Amino acid sequence: MIYVHIPFCKQACHYCDFHFSTSLQYKSEMINAIKREIALRAVYLEDKKIESIYFGGGTPSLLEADEIARIIETIAKHFDIADHAEITLEANPDDLNAAKVNSLRHTAINRFSIGIQSFFEEDL
Repeated sequence: MIYVHIPFCKQACHYCDFHFSTSLQYKSEMINAIKREIALRAVYLEDKKIESIYFGGGTPSLLEADEIARIIETIAKHFDIADHAEITLEANPDDLNAAKVNSLRHTAINRFSIGIQSFFEEDL
């Protein structure tokens, strides 16, 4: 499994202990750094098929489909991804409108992990 941490969020949640930023100012630089790190880590799993790729965070659904596709392309360049690999994107429900889901269909993402903090509007 390859885990890709996307450290961006719309807002800070009081319960979260993960590294994140509510500013997307350096998103492009972070994506480039992730791609460089993937290349540097290629030897760790060189003889293994990748069965799972998980985009977690933060809020990975803040990335655009083309940004996710570029990261997946970098992984595919340096690792052997199984044909049936599960490729998951963590998402907040409010990020998944019809246009977003449609754009993600053009990536290798084949599973969403949708974070529900509450089903009560007053809590949200």
